[in-house]
Amino acid sequence: MPTTIAEYYSDELVDWNDSIQHYNEEADGLEEKLAEVIRRNSIIDIAEKVEAHQFLIDQVSDKFLALLHEFKKQESAIKKDSSFVDDSLIDNKIENQQAELRRQMQAAEKEFIDVKFDCYSFLSGILKK
Repeated sequence: MPTTIAEYYSDELVDWNDSIQHYNEEADGLEEKLAEVIRRNSIIDIAEKVEAHQFLIDQVSDKFLALLHEFKKQESAIKKDSSFVDDSLIDNKIENQQAELRRQMQAAEKEFIDVKFDCYSFLSGILKK
């Protein structure tokens, strides 16, 4: 049986879910490292700087959470009674939604990478002091 468009979309959604899970684990690790900096350092105003980085991590995590919710809605649009819908039922709305989710996921991934590298730069700078 040939693969349907709905199956491709579903595979993409599953891959994104897996990526978000990985990013959330990385974000948790970063937040732990930031919290450790506060506990170990007596540098004046360090808490404010750490909170700024934690805020950025929380922002991108919230975007990932919103995407997960949208993925579930899209999954329900491409499945009926646990089976993928026929290609003829994949309309412009579903295609456009998948394309929009793809765009949002790419933007969130880029944002997370920027936040992660900024956070690591901050952490390595703190260790020099």
